[in-house]
Amino acid sequence: MNDVLTFITIVQIYQVEGMVALGKMKHPVTNELMKNQDHARYVIDMLAILKEKTTGNLNIDEARILEQTISTLKLNFVDEFGNPDAPASAGNLA
Repeated sequence: MNDVLTFITIVQIYQVEGMVALGKMKHPVTNELMKNQDHARYVIDMLAILKEKTTGNLNIDEARILEQTISTLKLNFVDEFGNPDAPASAGNLA
C-alpha cells in the first residue's frame, strides 16, 4: 500500500469528520446538518497532535495537506463557534 495515500487518507477522514461536526457537511448516516463544537475541537486537536508527532517524517505533500486541513478546519471553527484555541468551557468565574 502506498504510504502517502495512507497518510493522506487518514487526514481526509478527519477532515470530513471535522466538517460534519462544524455543520459544513451533512452527516453521512442521517443526511442532516448538525453541529458539535466539542467534537469539532477534538478533531482539530487530534490533527494538531498528528502534526506534532509526525514533524520531520512527512514528505512535502503530506505536510502541506495536513497543514491545509488544520487551517481549513480552524477557519471554519472560528466561523461557527469562535476561537478553537480557547478553553472548551470558561466555567462560572463569579
